[in-house]
Amino acid sequence: MDFGIVFLTGLTTGGLTCLAIQGGLLATALTGTVTVVEPAQKKRKRNARKSQQVTGVQMASDIWPVVYFLVAKLAAYTLLGFLLGLLGAAVQITPAVQGVMQIGVGLFMLATALNMFNVHPIFRYFIIQPPKALTRLVRNQAKSQSVFTPAFLGLMTVLIPCGTTQAMEVLAISTGNPVLGALVMFIFILGTSPTFLVLGFLATRLRGSLQKAFTLATAALILALSLVSLNTGLNLLGSPLAPERIWASLFEISSPYTSKPQVVDGIQELTINVSDQGYSPNYWTVANDKPIRLRMISQNTYGCALAFTIPTLGIQQILPIAGEEVIDLPPQPEGYLFFTCNMGMYSGTIRVEAVEAKEA
Repeated sequence: MDFGIVFLTGLTTGGLTCLAIQGGLLATALTGTVTVVEPAQKKRKRNARKSQQVTGVQMASDIWPVVYFLVAKLAAYTLLGFLLGLLGAAVQITPAVQGVMQIGVGLFMLATALNMFNVHPIFRYFIIQPPKALTRLVRNQAKSQSVFTPAFLGLMTVLIPCGTTQAMEVLAISTGNPVLGALVMFIFILGTSPTFLVLGFLATRLRGSLQKAFTLATAALILALSLVSLNTGLNLLGSPLAPERIWASLFEISSPYTSKPQVVDGIQELTINVSDQGYSPNYWTVANDKPIRLRMISQNTYGCALAFTIPTLGIQQILPIAGEEVIDLPPQPEGYLFFTCNMGMYSGTIRVEAVEAKEA
Protein backbone atom coordinates (compact mmCIF):
# COMPACT_ATOMS: atom_id res chain seq x y z
CA MET A 1 0.00 0.00 0.00
CA ASP A 2 1.62 3.24 -1.16
CA PHE A 3 0.23 5.93 1.13
CA GLY A 4 2.35 8.53 -0.69
CA ILE A 5 0.31 7.97 -3.85
CA VAL A 6 -2.91 8.14 -1.81
CA PHE A 7 -1.82 11.50 -0.35
CA LEU A 8 -0.72 12.82 -3.75
CA THR A 9 -4.07 11.81 -5.27
CA GLY A 10 -5.85 13.81 -2.60
CA LEU A 11 -3.48 16.77 -2.94
CA THR A 12 -3.93 17.04 -6.71
CA THR A 13 -7.17 15.69 -8.16
CA GLY A 14 -9.02 14.82 -4.97
CA GLY A 15 -9.36 18.38 -3.72
CA LEU A 16 -10.82 19.64 -7.00
CA THR A 17 -13.27 16.81 -7.50
CA CYS A 18 -14.46 16.94 -3.88
CA LEU A 19 -14.87 20.70 -4.13
CA ALA A 20 -17.03 20.31 -7.22
CA ILE A 21 -19.39 17.97 -5.38
CA GLN A 22 -19.21 19.25 -1.78
CA GLY A 23 -18.54 22.94 -2.37
CA GLY A 24 -22.17 23.77 -1.68
CA LEU A 25 -21.93 22.52 1.89
CA LEU A 26 -18.76 24.55 2.46
CA ALA A 27 -20.37 27.66 1.01
CA THR A 28 -23.32 27.11 3.34
CA ALA A 29 -20.96 26.85 6.30
CA LEU A 30 -19.25 30.11 5.36
CA THR A 31 -22.52 31.92 4.77
CA GLY A 32 -23.87 30.99 8.17
CA THR A 33 -20.74 32.15 9.98
CA VAL A 34 -20.00 35.42 8.16
CA THR A 35 -23.43 36.64 9.25
CA VAL A 36 -22.21 36.67 12.87
CA VAL A 37 -19.52 39.29 12.29
CA GLU A 38 -21.38 41.47 9.79
CA PRO A 39 -23.26 43.67 12.30
CA ALA A 40 -20.02 44.45 14.13
CA GLN A 41 -18.38 45.46 10.87
CA LYS A 42 -21.11 47.96 10.05
CA LYS A 43 -20.54 49.75 13.35
CA ARG A 44 -16.83 50.39 12.70
CA LYS A 45 -15.63 53.78 11.53
CA ARG A 46 -15.00 54.13 7.81
CA ASN A 47 -11.39 55.18 7.77
CA ALA A 48 -8.63 53.46 5.80
CA ARG A 49 -6.71 51.99 8.74
CA LYS A 50 -9.70 50.51 10.49
CA SER A 51 -11.06 49.31 7.20
CA GLN A 52 -7.96 47.15 6.82
CA GLN A 53 -8.46 45.79 10.34
CA VAL A 54 -12.03 44.87 9.52
CA THR A 55 -10.84 43.08 6.40
CA GLY A 56 -8.44 41.06 8.56
CA VAL A 57 -11.20 40.16 11.00
CA GLN A 58 -13.47 39.14 8.16
CA MET A 59 -10.73 37.05 6.54
CA ALA A 60 -10.09 35.24 9.82
CA SER A 61 -13.78 34.68 10.37
CA ASP A 62 -13.97 33.17 6.88
CA ILE A 63 -10.94 30.90 7.28
CA TRP A 64 -11.79 29.31 10.62
CA PRO A 65 -15.14 27.89 9.48
CA VAL A 66 -13.27 26.19 6.63
CA VAL A 67 -10.84 24.70 9.17
CA TYR A 68 -13.70 23.42 11.37
CA PHE A 69 -15.38 22.03 8.28
CA LEU A 70 -12.26 20.15 7.15
CA VAL A 71 -11.38 18.79 10.60
CA ALA A 72 -14.87 17.34 10.98
CA LYS A 73 -14.67 15.94 7.47
CA LEU A 74 -11.31 14.30 8.25
CA ALA A 75 -12.72 12.65 11.37
CA ALA A 76 -15.83 11.42 9.58
CA TYR A 77 -13.94 9.84 6.68
CA THR A 78 -11.39 8.21 8.98
CA LEU A 79 -14.23 6.49 10.80
CA LEU A 80 -15.78 5.56 7.46
CA GLY A 81 -12.46 4.05 6.34
CA PHE A 82 -12.35 1.95 9.49
CA LEU A 83 -15.85 0.61 8.79
CA LEU A 84 -15.02 -0.03 5.12
CA GLY A 85 -11.93 -1.98 6.18
CA LEU A 86 -14.14 -4.10 8.41
CA LEU A 87 -16.45 -4.71 5.48
CA GLY A 88 -13.51 -5.73 3.32
CA ALA A 89 -12.37 -8.17 6.00
CA ALA A 90 -15.82 -9.74 6.11
CA VAL A 91 -16.38 -9.84 2.35
CA GLN A 92 -13.55 -10.88 0.05
CA ILE A 93 -13.20 -8.31 -2.74
CA THR A 94 -11.92 -10.01 -5.89
CA PRO A 95 -10.23 -8.07 -8.72
CA ALA A 96 -13.33 -8.65 -10.85
CA VAL A 97 -15.62 -7.16 -8.20
CA GLN A 98 -13.24 -4.26 -7.69
CA GLY A 99 -13.11 -3.75 -11.45
CA VAL A 100 -16.90 -3.53 -11.64
CA MET A 101 -16.87 -1.03 -8.77
CA GLN A 102 -14.22 1.07 -10.52
CA ILE A 103 -16.24 1.09 -13.72
CA GLY A 104 -19.26 2.21 -11.72
CA VAL A 105 -17.19 5.03 -10.20
CA GLY A 106 -15.97 6.00 -13.68
CA LEU A 107 -19.49 6.13 -15.09
CA PHE A 108 -20.62 8.21 -12.13
CA MET A 109 -17.79 10.71 -12.68
CA LEU A 110 -18.55 10.77 -16.41
CA ALA A 111 -22.19 11.62 -15.71
CA THR A 112 -21.07 14.29 -13.21
CA ALA A 113 -18.82 15.93 -15.79
CA LEU A 114 -21.47 15.84 -18.51
CA ASN A 115 -23.96 17.38 -16.10
CA MET A 116 -21.51 20.19 -15.30
CA PHE A 117 -21.08 20.76 -19.04
CA ASN A 118 -24.91 20.93 -19.37
CA VAL A 119 -24.83 18.33 -22.13
CA HIS A 120 -28.34 17.06 -21.38
CA PRO A 121 -30.79 17.35 -18.44
CA ILE A 122 -30.87 13.55 -18.09
CA PHE A 123 -27.44 13.59 -16.45
CA ARG A 124 -28.87 15.45 -13.47
CA TYR A 125 -30.50 12.21 -12.36
CA PHE A 126 -27.08 10.56 -11.95
CA ILE A 127 -25.91 13.09 -9.37
CA ILE A 128 -26.05 11.99 -5.73
CA GLN A 129 -28.30 14.28 -3.74
CA PRO A 130 -28.71 14.19 0.04
CA PRO A 131 -32.09 13.08 1.41
CA LYS A 132 -34.70 15.83 1.70
CA ALA A 133 -34.78 15.44 5.48
CA LEU A 134 -31.02 16.08 5.56
CA THR A 135 -31.41 19.08 3.25
CA ARG A 136 -33.95 20.62 5.64
CA LEU A 137 -31.67 19.92 8.60
CA VAL A 138 -28.70 21.55 6.86
CA ARG A 139 -30.82 24.57 5.92
CA ASN A 140 -31.95 25.00 9.52
CA GLN A 141 -28.40 24.71 10.79
CA ALA A 142 -27.21 27.27 8.25
CA LYS A 143 -29.78 29.79 9.48
CA SER A 144 -28.50 29.46 13.02
CA GLN A 145 -25.40 31.24 14.28
CA SER A 146 -23.96 28.22 16.07
CA VAL A 147 -20.17 27.83 15.94
CA PHE A 148 -20.77 24.10 15.41
CA THR A 149 -22.46 24.62 12.06
CA PRO A 150 -19.30 24.27 9.91
CA ALA A 151 -18.31 21.09 11.76
CA PHE A 152 -21.78 19.64 11.34
CA LEU A 153 -21.73 20.34 7.61
CA GLY A 154 -18.24 18.81 7.36
CA LEU A 155 -19.60 15.59 8.85
CA MET A 156 -22.38 15.59 6.26
CA THR A 157 -19.89 15.35 3.38
CA VAL A 158 -19.69 11.57 3.85
CA LEU A 159 -23.20 11.42 2.39
CA ILE A 160 -22.11 13.24 -0.79
CA PRO A 161 -18.83 11.63 -1.89
CA CYS A 162 -17.05 12.75 -5.03
CA GLY A 163 -15.86 10.29 -7.67
CA THR A 164 -12.23 10.26 -6.51
CA THR A 165 -13.34 9.72 -2.92
CA GLN A 166 -15.42 6.76 -4.01
CA ALA A 167 -12.34 5.27 -5.65
CA MET A 168 -10.48 5.65 -2.34
CA GLU A 169 -13.39 4.03 -0.54
CA VAL A 170 -13.04 1.06 -2.88
CA LEU A 171 -9.36 0.95 -1.99
CA ALA A 172 -10.21 1.06 1.72
CA ILE A 173 -12.54 -1.92 1.28
CA SER A 174 -9.92 -3.81 -0.68
CA THR A 175 -7.41 -3.55 2.19
CA GLY A 176 -9.54 -5.97 4.18
CA ASN A 177 -8.18 -4.32 7.34
CA PRO A 178 -9.99 -1.67 9.44
CA VAL A 179 -6.78 0.10 10.49
CA LEU A 180 -5.44 0.25 6.94
CA GLY A 181 -8.86 1.32 5.68
CA ALA A 182 -8.90 4.17 8.22
CA LEU A 183 -5.37 5.19 7.19
CA VAL A 184 -6.28 5.23 3.49
CA MET A 185 -9.19 7.61 4.06
CA PHE A 186 -7.33 9.72 6.64
CA ILE A 187 -4.32 10.27 4.37
CA PHE A 188 -6.48 10.90 1.30
CA ILE A 189 -8.70 13.49 3.02
CA LEU A 190 -5.61 15.05 4.61
CA GLY A 191 -4.21 15.40 1.10
CA THR A 192 -7.36 17.13 -0.14
CA SER A 193 -7.34 19.63 2.73
CA PRO A 194 -4.77 22.20 1.45
CA THR A 195 -6.39 22.38 -1.99
CA PHE A 196 -9.85 22.37 -0.45
CA LEU A 197 -8.87 25.10 2.00
CA VAL A 198 -7.53 27.49 -0.64
CA LEU A 199 -9.84 26.74 -3.55
CA GLY A 200 -12.88 26.32 -1.32
CA PHE A 201 -12.19 29.74 0.17
CA LEU A 202 -11.82 31.29 -3.29
CA ALA A 203 -14.63 29.37 -4.97
CA THR A 204 -17.21 30.85 -2.63
CA ARG A 205 -16.14 34.31 -3.86
CA LEU A 206 -15.91 33.69 -7.58
CA ARG A 207 -18.57 35.45 -9.60
CA GLY A 208 -19.59 35.70 -13.23
CA SER A 209 -17.13 34.56 -15.86
CA LEU A 210 -14.54 33.42 -13.27
CA GLN A 211 -17.05 31.10 -11.65
CA LYS A 212 -18.05 29.68 -15.03
CA ALA A 213 -14.42 29.13 -16.04
CA PHE A 214 -13.71 27.37 -12.74
CA THR A 215 -16.70 25.08 -13.21
CA LEU A 216 -15.68 24.16 -16.76
CA ALA A 217 -12.09 23.46 -15.71
CA THR A 218 -13.26 21.22 -12.89
CA ALA A 219 -15.67 19.40 -15.21
CA ALA A 220 -12.83 18.76 -17.68
CA LEU A 221 -10.69 17.30 -14.90
CA ILE A 222 -13.51 15.06 -13.69
CA LEU A 223 -14.03 13.90 -17.28
CA ALA A 224 -10.35 12.92 -17.51
CA LEU A 225 -10.54 11.12 -14.16
CA SER A 226 -13.59 9.19 -15.33
CA LEU A 227 -11.58 7.80 -18.24
CA VAL A 228 -8.79 6.82 -15.85
CA SER A 229 -11.27 5.04 -13.58
CA LEU A 230 -12.88 3.22 -16.52
CA ASN A 231 -9.43 2.18 -17.73
CA THR A 232 -8.59 0.90 -14.24
CA GLY A 233 -11.79 -1.11 -13.99
CA LEU A 234 -11.34 -2.68 -17.42
CA ASN A 235 -7.73 -3.54 -16.54
CA LEU A 236 -8.93 -5.35 -13.42
CA LEU A 237 -11.42 -7.30 -15.53
CA GLY A 238 -8.66 -8.25 -17.97
CA SER A 239 -10.55 -6.60 -20.81
CA PRO A 240 -8.91 -5.71 -24.14
CA LEU A 241 -11.29 -2.72 -24.27
CA ALA A 242 -9.27 -0.79 -21.69
CA PRO A 243 -8.59 2.66 -23.22
CA GLU A 244 -4.82 2.35 -22.80
CA ARG A 245 -4.81 -0.90 -24.78
CA ILE A 246 -6.99 0.56 -27.51
CA TRP A 247 -4.69 3.57 -27.65
CA ALA A 248 -1.62 1.34 -27.92
CA SER A 249 -3.14 -0.71 -30.72
CA LEU A 250 -4.20 2.38 -32.69
CA PHE A 251 -1.20 4.65 -32.28
CA GLU A 252 1.83 2.42 -31.77
CA ILE A 253 4.06 2.98 -34.81
CA SER A 254 5.82 -0.33 -34.22
CA SER A 255 4.64 -3.33 -32.26
CA PRO A 256 5.34 -2.96 -28.52
CA TYR A 257 5.56 -6.73 -28.13
CA THR A 258 9.33 -6.86 -28.57
CA SER A 259 10.23 -8.68 -25.36
CA LYS A 260 10.83 -12.41 -25.83
CA PRO A 261 11.10 -15.06 -23.13
CA GLN A 262 14.16 -17.15 -22.41
CA VAL A 263 13.43 -20.86 -22.81
CA VAL A 264 14.93 -22.89 -19.94
CA ASP A 265 14.25 -26.64 -19.78
CA GLY A 266 11.23 -26.24 -22.03
CA ILE A 267 9.75 -23.40 -19.94
CA GLN A 268 9.34 -19.86 -21.24
CA GLU A 269 10.76 -17.56 -18.56
CA LEU A 270 9.70 -13.91 -18.43
CA THR A 271 11.76 -11.71 -16.10
CA ILE A 272 9.66 -8.72 -15.08
CA ASN A 273 11.00 -5.90 -12.92
CA VAL A 274 8.52 -4.53 -10.41
CA SER A 275 8.94 -0.91 -9.32
CA ASP A 276 6.83 1.92 -7.94
CA GLN A 277 6.28 2.97 -11.57
CA GLY A 278 4.86 -0.40 -12.65
CA TYR A 279 6.13 -3.43 -14.57
CA SER A 280 9.03 -3.57 -17.01
CA PRO A 281 9.04 -4.96 -19.61
CA ASN A 282 5.27 -5.06 -19.78
CA TYR A 283 4.72 -6.26 -23.37
CA TRP A 284 5.72 -9.84 -24.16
CA THR A 285 5.32 -12.38 -26.94
CA VAL A 286 5.28 -16.11 -26.07
CA ALA A 287 4.37 -19.36 -27.83
CA ASN A 288 1.28 -21.37 -27.04
CA ASP A 289 3.03 -24.76 -26.87
CA LYS A 290 5.15 -24.28 -23.72
CA PRO A 291 4.46 -23.44 -20.08
CA ILE A 292 5.23 -19.92 -18.85
CA ARG A 293 7.21 -18.89 -15.79
CA LEU A 294 6.99 -15.32 -14.53
CA ARG A 295 9.98 -14.16 -12.50
CA MET A 296 8.77 -11.08 -10.67
CA ILE A 297 11.76 -9.14 -9.29
CA SER A 298 11.24 -6.20 -6.94
CA GLN A 299 13.82 -3.96 -5.27
CA ASN A 300 12.60 -1.70 -2.47
CA THR A 301 9.18 -1.45 -4.09
CA TYR A 302 6.29 -0.16 -2.00
CA GLY A 303 3.59 0.72 -4.55
CA CYS A 304 0.48 -1.15 -5.54
CA ALA A 305 2.49 -2.99 -8.21
CA LEU A 306 3.35 -5.47 -5.44
CA ALA A 307 -0.26 -6.67 -5.53
CA PHE A 308 0.07 -8.60 -8.79
CA THR A 309 -2.94 -10.15 -10.47
CA ILE A 310 -3.89 -11.92 -13.69
CA PRO A 311 -7.68 -11.41 -13.71
CA THR A 312 -8.69 -14.01 -16.30
CA LEU A 313 -6.73 -16.75 -14.50
CA GLY A 314 -7.84 -15.73 -11.02
CA ILE A 315 -4.24 -15.27 -9.88
CA GLN A 316 -3.56 -12.83 -7.03
CA GLN A 317 -0.06 -12.68 -5.59
CA ILE A 318 1.49 -10.28 -3.08
CA LEU A 319 5.10 -9.80 -4.13
CA PRO A 320 7.95 -9.15 -1.68
CA ILE A 321 9.20 -5.60 -1.21
CA ALA A 322 12.64 -6.83 -2.25
CA GLY A 323 13.26 -10.23 -3.79
CA GLU A 324 11.90 -12.59 -6.39
CA GLU A 325 8.56 -14.35 -6.73
CA VAL A 326 8.00 -17.12 -9.27
CA ILE A 327 4.57 -17.69 -10.83
CA ASP A 328 4.14 -20.74 -13.08
CA LEU A 329 1.46 -20.90 -15.75
CA PRO A 330 0.47 -23.79 -18.01
CA PRO A 331 0.59 -23.33 -21.82
CA GLN A 332 -1.91 -20.66 -22.79
CA PRO A 333 -4.25 -20.56 -25.79
CA GLU A 334 -3.58 -18.15 -28.61
CA GLY A 335 -4.62 -14.60 -27.76
CA TYR A 336 -3.75 -12.06 -25.10
CA LEU A 337 -3.10 -12.46 -21.39
CA PHE A 338 -3.39 -9.28 -19.33
CA PHE A 339 -1.81 -8.63 -15.95
CA THR A 340 -2.18 -5.66 -13.63
CA CYS A 341 -1.81 -4.43 -10.06
CA ASN A 342 -4.81 -4.73 -7.76
CA MET A 343 -5.69 -1.06 -8.32
CA GLY A 344 -5.58 -1.35 -12.10
CA MET A 345 -3.02 1.45 -12.29
CA TYR A 346 -0.13 -0.53 -13.78
CA SER A 347 -0.63 -3.24 -16.35
CA GLY A 348 1.00 -5.35 -19.01
CA THR A 349 0.13 -7.78 -21.80
CA ILE A 350 1.44 -11.15 -22.89
CA ARG A 351 0.62 -11.96 -26.51
CA VAL A 352 0.36 -15.71 -27.03
CA GLU A 353 1.11 -16.76 -30.61
CA ALA A 354 0.39 -20.07 -32.25
CA VAL A 355 3.56 -21.99 -33.05
CA GLU A 356 2.69 -22.17 -36.75
CA ALA A 357 2.21 -18.41 -36.97
CA LYS A 358 5.44 -17.80 -35.07
CA GLU A 359 7.50 -20.08 -37.30
CA ALA A 360 5.94 -18.61 -40.43
